[in-house]
Amino acid sequence: MRRYRASGALAQPHILSMTGRILHRTDYQSMPWKNGGGTTTEIWKVTSSAGEMLWRLSIADVASDGPFSEFAGIDRWIMVVEGSGMELSIEGGTKRLDRLHEPLFFSGDAKTTCRLLGGPIRDFNFMIRRSFGRGTLQVFQLTAKATTPLREDVAAVHVLRGAAELDTYETCNLVEGDSWVSEEPRRATMRGLSDAVVAVISITPSAMATA
Repeated sequence: MRRYRASGALAQPHILSMTGRILHRTDYQSMPWKNGGGTTTEIWKVTSSAGEMLWRLSIADVASDGPFSEFAGIDRWIMVVEGSGMELSIEGGTKRLDRLHEPLFFSGDAKTTCRLLGGPIRDFNFMIRRSFGRGTLQVFQLTAKATTPLREDVAAVHVLRGAAELDTYETCNLVEGDSWVSEEPRRATMRGLSDAVVAVISITPSAMATA
């Protein structure tokens, strides 16, 4: 399998162990938007040897209406995690995101504008380059002590609320705001340490990426 690079504060090619890496809020990088309309907090980004973004997790604090940046060749998943929601105009069509933790899939190539429904919001984002693979963002609602099997191609987990135990080759405990990322997608299960809401990112690499 080809090796890729993680970027940001943890940008070292050897950063991930066989069991993945736990990230905390202090590991993330925040960047204000050039237009002053919000801030992006980058959780994790994987790039090719040429520096091309392959997939990325981030959280955005959106303070005002405005256009989204276009990302050619990228598929996107987005969901509101705080606030009253937003309405997206995507290539002339309208999508209303007025409930928390409901992912929306759309093309990064599409011209997209945002209208806030009731003040600032926070959203969670997953982007993946189509030539690299196919990605999915799912949300799991966990109850305390209940175990939930996830998929066999889990590449990352982010705890939006509560606390949970993640079991891959080893077990680790994650609390609100923590993330787990893996260089190679793998089978995973989760157990609620309390009532919890967890975002799970799955990636199936394309034939090009695994050749």
